[in-house]
Amino acid sequence: MWEDLANVKEREQRTEKLRASKLKPKRIYAPRIIADHIMVQEDFERLHKFLLETECLPEVSDVMRELIEDEWPELLHKLPPKTPIRR
Repeated sequence: MWEDLANVKEREQRTEKLRASKLKPKRIYAPRIIADHIMVQEDFERLHKFLLETECLPEVSDVMRELIEDEWPELLHKLPPKTPIRR
């Protein structure tokens, strides 16, 4: 009996996850060249996940800052302040 309840609960959780994934469409990223590297869909997804899981970054390149500003402006608070270019 307990096994049946566990199976029902597990099935409901899987159904809920499927429903949630269908509601939110997957974002498609166009490939980009970033610092001599072609970033593809998987790279963008990995970077976004990393940014979501990270509290803040101690440093970031200008190229990467520009990418984050373009793709995920809501995550800019995790980047360090811009430093002025000294000449």
